[in-house]
Amino acid sequence: MGNNIASERAKLGLTQKEVAEKIGVSEKSVARWERGEIAPQATALKSLHGLFGCTVDYLLGLTEERI
Repeated sequence: MGNNIASERAKLGLTQKEVAEKIGVSEKSVARWERGEIAPQATALKSLHGLFGCTVDYLLGLTEERI
């Protein structure tokens, strides 16, 4: 899961801090998601989906299909 979030963030050229600010979470949360320590809550997943334009299943690592 974390690799997909990090990859999508990098595609947009955003820092962890910028992603955090755009979706209303802490930078620490984004870093922990990317390290695979915790999973984003449903509201954050919805925001990440909107920001990155990919499916929630992809972000969670449930599928390799991005859209």
